[in-house]
Amino acid sequence: MLDVRHLSINFSTRRGTVKALDRIDLQIVPGEIVGLVGESGSGKSVLSYAISGLLDSSARVASGEICWHGNVIGTIRERRATRAAIAQIFQNPRASLNPIMTIRRQLADVAGEGQVSALLESVRIDPGRGNHYPFELSGGQCQRVGIALALGCEPELLIADEPTTGLDVTTEAAIMTLIRDLSVRRGMATLLVTHNLALAAVHCDRIVVMHAGQIVECAPAARLAYTPMHPYADQLLASVPQHSATADDLRTVPGLLPDLAGPLPPCRFASRCSRHQIDCDEAPPPLVALAPAHFVACRHPLC
Repeated sequence: MLDVRHLSINFSTRRGTVKALDRIDLQIVPGEIVGLVGESGSGKSVLSYAISGLLDSSARVASGEICWHGNVIGTIRERRATRAAIAQIFQNPRASLNPIMTIRRQLADVAGEGQVSALLESVRIDPGRGNHYPFELSGGQCQRVGIALALGCEPELLIADEPTTGLDVTTEAAIMTLIRDLSVRRGMATLLVTHNLALAAVHCDRIVVMHAGQIVECAPAARLAYTPMHPYADQLLASVPQHSATADDLRTVPGLLPDLAGPLPPCRFASRCSRHQIDCDEAPPPLVALAPAHFVACRHPLC
Protein backbone atom coordinates (compact mmCIF):
# COMPACT_ATOMS: atom_id res chain seq x y z
CA MET A 1 0.00 0.00 0.00
CA LEU A 2 2.89 2.37 0.79
CA ASP A 3 5.93 2.76 -1.43
CA VAL A 4 8.61 5.31 -0.53
CA ARG A 5 10.97 5.58 -3.47
CA HIS A 6 14.48 7.02 -3.22
CA LEU A 7 13.24 9.84 -1.00
CA SER A 8 15.63 12.63 0.04
CA ILE A 9 14.37 15.55 2.15
CA ASN A 10 16.23 18.74 3.07
CA PHE A 11 15.35 21.51 5.51
CA SER A 12 16.31 25.15 5.08
CA THR A 13 17.64 26.55 8.37
CA ARG A 14 19.76 29.47 9.56
CA ARG A 15 22.72 27.08 9.76
CA GLY A 16 22.25 26.03 6.16
CA THR A 17 20.61 23.08 4.44
CA VAL A 18 20.01 20.08 6.69
CA LYS A 19 20.04 16.83 4.70
CA ALA A 20 17.58 14.98 6.91
CA LEU A 21 16.74 12.00 4.68
CA ASP A 22 18.99 10.44 2.06
CA ARG A 23 17.67 8.09 -0.66
CA ILE A 24 15.08 6.30 1.50
CA ASP A 25 13.30 3.24 0.09
CA LEU A 26 10.51 1.70 2.17
CA GLN A 27 7.54 -0.49 1.32
CA ILE A 28 4.68 -1.60 3.59
CA VAL A 29 1.96 -4.11 2.73
CA PRO A 30 -1.52 -4.42 4.34
CA GLY A 31 -1.52 -5.96 7.80
CA GLU A 32 2.24 -5.75 8.23
CA ILE A 33 3.93 -4.25 11.31
CA VAL A 34 7.23 -2.59 10.40
CA GLY A 35 9.65 -1.27 13.01
CA LEU A 36 11.62 1.86 12.11
CA VAL A 37 14.57 1.85 14.51
CA GLY A 38 17.46 4.20 15.24
CA GLU A 39 18.86 6.56 17.85
CA SER A 40 17.57 10.11 18.29
CA GLY A 41 18.41 12.23 15.25
CA SER A 42 18.44 9.33 12.80
CA GLY A 43 15.50 10.69 10.79
CA LYS A 44 12.76 8.32 11.93
CA SER A 45 10.24 11.02 12.85
CA VAL A 46 11.01 13.07 9.73
CA LEU A 47 10.19 10.04 7.59
CA SER A 48 7.00 9.34 9.53
CA TYR A 49 5.87 12.98 9.23
CA ALA A 50 6.63 12.93 5.50
CA ILE A 51 4.41 9.87 5.07
CA SER A 52 1.65 11.46 7.18
CA GLY A 53 1.95 14.78 5.34
CA LEU A 54 2.86 16.66 8.52
CA LEU A 55 6.15 18.29 7.47
CA ASP A 56 6.21 22.08 7.56
CA SER A 57 6.95 24.38 4.64
CA SER A 58 10.70 24.49 5.32
CA ALA A 59 10.97 20.89 4.10
CA ARG A 60 11.96 20.30 0.48
CA VAL A 61 11.93 17.04 -1.43
CA ALA A 62 15.35 16.88 -3.09
CA SER A 63 14.55 13.61 -4.87
CA GLY A 64 12.16 10.68 -4.85
CA GLU A 65 8.48 10.33 -4.05
CA ILE A 66 5.92 8.71 -1.78
CA CYS A 67 3.26 6.53 -3.38
CA TRP A 68 0.01 5.45 -1.73
CA HIS A 69 -1.70 2.57 -3.57
CA GLY A 70 0.31 3.56 -6.63
CA ASN A 71 -0.55 7.27 -6.55
CA VAL A 72 2.08 9.90 -5.72
CA ILE A 73 1.27 11.95 -2.60
CA GLY A 74 2.94 15.01 -1.11
CA THR A 75 4.92 15.37 2.13
CA ILE A 76 2.80 18.31 3.33
CA ARG A 77 -0.83 17.73 4.27
CA GLU A 78 -2.56 19.70 1.55
CA ARG A 79 -3.86 16.42 0.20
CA ARG A 80 -7.26 15.12 1.24
CA ALA A 81 -7.55 11.61 -0.18
CA THR A 82 -5.16 10.09 2.38
CA ARG A 83 -6.05 12.20 5.45
CA ALA A 84 -8.10 9.42 7.04
CA ALA A 85 -6.26 6.51 5.42
CA ILE A 86 -3.00 7.31 7.25
CA ALA A 87 -3.27 8.13 10.97
CA GLN A 88 -0.53 8.88 13.49
CA ILE A 89 -0.15 8.64 17.26
CA PHE A 90 2.57 10.71 18.89
CA GLN A 91 5.28 10.34 21.53
CA ASN A 92 3.69 12.45 24.27
CA PRO A 93 0.16 11.09 24.74
CA ARG A 94 -1.00 13.76 27.18
CA ALA A 95 0.30 16.67 25.09
CA SER A 96 -1.46 15.35 21.99
CA LEU A 97 -4.89 15.63 23.66
CA ASN A 98 -6.88 18.84 24.20
CA PRO A 99 -6.66 19.51 27.97
CA ILE A 100 -9.96 21.43 28.17
CA MET A 101 -12.13 18.91 26.32
CA THR A 102 -13.44 15.62 27.67
CA ILE A 103 -12.24 12.42 26.08
CA ARG A 104 -15.77 11.74 24.81
CA ARG A 105 -15.99 15.07 22.99
CA GLN A 106 -12.57 14.64 21.38
CA LEU A 107 -13.47 11.18 20.10
CA ALA A 108 -16.90 12.39 18.94
CA ASP A 109 -15.25 15.11 16.85
CA VAL A 110 -13.38 12.41 14.95
CA ALA A 111 -15.82 9.51 14.71
CA GLY A 112 -19.22 10.76 15.87
CA GLU A 113 -20.97 10.43 19.23
CA GLY A 114 -22.33 6.98 18.43
CA GLN A 115 -18.84 5.48 18.03
CA VAL A 116 -17.25 6.78 21.26
CA SER A 117 -18.09 3.83 23.51
CA ALA A 118 -17.02 1.29 20.89
CA LEU A 119 -13.70 3.09 20.33
CA LEU A 120 -12.95 3.22 24.05
CA GLU A 121 -13.80 -0.46 24.43
CA SER A 122 -11.55 -1.32 21.44
CA VAL A 123 -8.57 0.09 23.34
CA ARG A 124 -9.71 -1.49 26.63
CA ILE A 125 -10.87 1.63 28.44
CA ASP A 126 -14.12 1.76 30.40
CA PRO A 127 -16.55 3.91 28.35
CA GLY A 128 -17.38 5.76 31.58
CA ARG A 129 -13.91 7.32 31.34
CA GLY A 130 -15.11 9.24 28.32
CA ASN A 131 -16.46 11.97 30.59
CA HIS A 132 -13.03 12.56 32.10
CA TYR A 133 -10.40 15.12 31.04
CA PRO A 134 -6.85 14.09 29.97
CA PHE A 135 -5.30 15.22 33.27
CA GLU A 136 -7.56 12.74 35.08
CA LEU A 137 -6.09 9.78 33.19
CA SER A 138 -2.75 7.99 33.53
CA GLY A 139 -0.09 8.14 30.83
CA GLY A 140 -1.02 4.68 29.58
CA GLN A 141 -4.71 5.59 29.41
CA CYS A 142 -3.90 8.79 27.50
CA GLN A 143 -1.88 6.75 25.03
CA ARG A 144 -4.84 4.38 24.57
CA VAL A 145 -7.07 7.40 23.92
CA GLY A 146 -4.54 8.59 21.32
CA ILE A 147 -4.80 5.20 19.63
CA ALA A 148 -8.60 5.40 19.77
CA LEU A 149 -8.49 8.85 18.11
CA ALA A 150 -6.35 7.41 15.32
CA LEU A 151 -8.62 4.39 14.92
CA GLY A 152 -11.66 6.67 14.68
CA CYS A 153 -10.51 7.51 11.16
CA GLU A 154 -10.49 3.77 10.31
CA PRO A 155 -6.97 4.07 8.86
CA GLU A 156 -5.30 1.59 6.57
CA LEU A 157 -1.90 2.59 7.98
CA LEU A 158 -1.22 3.53 11.61
CA ILE A 159 2.05 5.33 12.35
CA ALA A 160 3.04 4.98 16.00
CA ASP A 161 5.82 7.45 16.84
CA GLU A 162 7.52 6.25 20.05
CA PRO A 163 4.13 5.18 21.49
CA THR A 164 5.61 3.86 24.75
CA THR A 165 7.85 6.80 25.69
CA GLY A 166 7.61 7.56 29.41
CA LEU A 167 5.53 4.45 30.18
CA ASP A 168 6.54 1.72 32.61
CA VAL A 169 7.47 -1.71 31.26
CA THR A 170 4.10 -3.31 32.07
CA THR A 171 2.12 -0.53 30.38
CA GLU A 172 4.54 -0.58 27.44
CA ALA A 173 3.85 -4.28 26.87
CA ALA A 174 0.08 -3.72 27.13
CA ILE A 175 0.15 -0.86 24.59
CA MET A 176 2.23 -2.85 22.10
CA THR A 177 0.02 -5.94 22.49
CA LEU A 178 -3.01 -3.73 21.89
CA ILE A 179 -1.50 -2.27 18.70
CA ARG A 180 -0.66 -5.74 17.38
CA ASP A 181 -4.12 -7.11 18.20
CA LEU A 182 -5.78 -4.18 16.43
CA SER A 183 -3.53 -4.63 13.40
CA VAL A 184 -4.44 -8.30 13.13
CA ARG A 185 -8.16 -7.75 13.73
CA ARG A 186 -8.54 -4.81 11.35
CA GLY A 187 -5.95 -5.85 8.73
CA MET A 188 -4.29 -2.49 9.41
CA ALA A 189 -0.64 -1.91 8.59
CA THR A 190 1.50 -0.32 11.31
CA LEU A 191 4.77 1.61 11.20
CA LEU A 192 6.32 1.53 14.68
CA VAL A 193 8.87 4.33 15.13
CA THR A 194 11.16 3.56 18.07
CA HIS A 195 14.73 3.72 19.36
CA ASN A 196 14.22 0.40 21.15
CA LEU A 197 15.42 -2.40 18.90
CA ALA A 198 14.42 -5.06 21.45
CA LEU A 199 10.84 -3.75 21.52
CA ALA A 200 10.66 -3.83 17.71
CA ALA A 201 12.11 -7.34 17.60
CA VAL A 202 9.30 -8.65 19.80
CA HIS A 203 6.34 -6.88 18.21
CA CYS A 204 7.23 -6.30 14.53
CA ASP A 205 7.25 -8.50 11.45
CA ARG A 206 10.12 -6.59 9.84
CA ILE A 207 12.68 -4.06 11.07
CA VAL A 208 14.23 -1.15 9.17
CA VAL A 209 17.31 0.40 10.82
CA MET A 210 18.11 4.08 10.17
CA HIS A 211 21.26 6.06 10.90
CA ALA A 212 21.67 9.79 10.18
CA GLY A 213 18.91 9.84 7.56
CA GLN A 214 19.98 6.67 5.76
CA ILE A 215 18.55 3.15 5.86
CA VAL A 216 21.43 0.83 6.73
CA GLU A 217 19.66 -2.51 7.20
CA CYS A 218 16.26 -4.13 6.63
CA ALA A 219 15.35 -7.68 7.61
CA PRO A 220 12.65 -9.87 9.17
CA ALA A 221 12.50 -9.07 12.89
CA ALA A 222 13.59 -12.52 14.08
CA ARG A 223 16.62 -12.54 11.79
CA LEU A 224 17.80 -9.02 12.58
CA ALA A 225 17.42 -9.57 16.33
CA TYR A 226 19.89 -12.47 16.25
CA THR A 227 22.11 -11.90 13.20
CA PRO A 228 22.42 -8.18 12.40
CA MET A 229 24.80 -7.61 9.50
CA HIS A 230 25.41 -3.85 9.62
CA PRO A 231 27.91 -2.69 12.28
CA TYR A 232 25.49 -0.01 13.47
CA ALA A 233 22.60 -2.47 13.90
CA ASP A 234 24.92 -4.81 15.78
CA GLN A 235 26.05 -2.03 18.15
CA LEU A 236 22.48 -0.83 18.60
CA LEU A 237 21.41 -4.33 19.61
CA ALA A 238 24.36 -4.69 21.99
CA SER A 239 23.31 -1.51 23.81
CA VAL A 240 19.92 -3.00 24.77
CA PRO A 241 19.78 -4.54 28.29
CA GLN A 242 17.42 -7.33 27.16
CA HIS A 243 20.18 -8.70 24.91
CA SER A 244 22.96 -8.59 27.50
CA ALA A 245 23.60 -11.32 30.06
CA THR A 246 25.29 -8.93 32.52
CA ALA A 247 25.87 -5.20 32.89
CA ASP A 248 29.46 -5.72 31.72
CA ASP A 249 28.14 -7.01 28.37
CA LEU A 250 26.37 -3.72 27.61
CA ARG A 251 28.00 -1.60 24.93
CA THR A 252 27.46 1.92 23.67
CA VAL A 253 27.56 3.13 20.08
CA PRO A 254 30.80 5.16 19.88
CA GLY A 255 30.99 8.71 18.55
CA LEU A 256 28.21 11.08 17.57
CA LEU A 257 25.86 11.45 14.65
CA PRO A 258 27.37 13.59 11.86
CA ASP A 259 26.26 17.19 11.44
CA LEU A 260 23.59 16.91 8.74
CA ALA A 261 24.05 20.60 7.87
CA GLY A 262 27.74 20.11 7.07
CA PRO A 263 29.75 18.10 4.53
CA LEU A 264 28.73 14.45 4.67
CA PRO A 265 30.70 11.35 3.67
CA PRO A 266 29.17 8.77 1.29
CA CYS A 267 28.56 6.50 4.30
CA ARG A 268 27.31 8.56 7.23
CA PHE A 269 28.38 5.89 9.73
CA ALA A 270 31.99 5.86 8.52
CA SER A 271 33.48 7.93 11.37
CA ARG A 272 31.87 5.64 14.00
CA CYS A 273 32.52 2.30 12.30
CA SER A 274 35.17 -0.18 13.42
CA ARG A 275 35.05 -1.84 9.98
CA HIS A 276 35.74 1.37 8.05
CA GLN A 277 38.09 1.00 5.08
CA ILE A 278 39.31 3.27 2.28
CA ASP A 279 36.69 2.12 -0.22
CA CYS A 280 33.92 3.23 2.17
CA ASP A 281 34.75 6.84 1.27
CA GLU A 282 34.55 6.37 -2.50
CA ALA A 283 30.77 6.14 -3.05
CA PRO A 284 27.56 5.54 -1.09
CA PRO A 285 27.24 1.88 -0.08
CA PRO A 286 24.71 -0.02 -2.20
CA LEU A 287 21.78 -1.80 -0.56
CA VAL A 288 22.60 -5.45 -1.21
CA ALA A 289 20.70 -8.64 -0.40
CA LEU A 290 22.61 -10.98 1.92
CA ALA A 291 19.66 -13.35 2.39
CA PRO A 292 15.98 -13.47 1.35
CA ALA A 293 14.33 -10.20 2.50
CA HIS A 294 17.56 -9.15 4.28
CA PHE A 295 19.22 -6.04 2.84
CA VAL A 296 22.30 -4.19 4.10
CA ALA A 297 23.88 -0.91 2.97
CA CYS A 298 27.49 -1.66 3.84
CA ARG A 299 30.62 -2.51 1.88
CA HIS A 300 31.99 -4.62 4.74
CA PRO A 301 29.04 -6.21 6.55
CA LEU A 302 29.43 -8.58 9.48
CA CYS A 303 29.74 -12.25 8.61
